[in-house]
Amino acid sequence: MKFYLSILFLLGINLFASAKPQRLKHVVTITFTSNASDAQIKEIDDSFQGLTKIPVVKGYEWGTAVNQKDATLRQHVYAFTFDQASDLEVYAKSKEHQAHIKVGADITAGVSATDYLLNN
Repeated sequence: MKFYLSILFLLGINLFASAKPQRLKHVVTITFTSNASDAQIKEIDDSFQGLTKIPVVKGYEWGTAVNQKDATLRQHVYAFTFDQASDLEVYAKSKEHQAHIKVGADITAGVSATDYLLNN
C-alpha cells in the first residue's frame, strides 16, 4: 500500500511540476477624440503593432470596435497574448511600451484595459 501511495505522490509532483501556467490575454480599447485624423489613428495602430517585437508577446490582433449605441464613437481594440501573467509586467516595463504610451495622447479620449486568463 505504501508503495502505491508513493507512486501516486511522485506522479502528482511530476504533473504539478510540468503544468504550464495559464496564458493571459491583455485587451486595450482606445476611444479617439472626434477631431482625430485617420493618419493620427494609423500612427497609434502602427505603434501597437510595433509592440509585437517584445519577446514576451506571443499573439496579437486588433480591430475596430462596433458600438451599436453610438455609431459615431471611434474605438479600436488591441489584444495581446502572453504565455503567463508575469509576462505582462515585463511587457509593461519594456522601453518599447514606455515609448508607446506617449503616442497619440492628444487624440485619445479614453483608454480601458482588461486582462484575463485563458481557460483553454
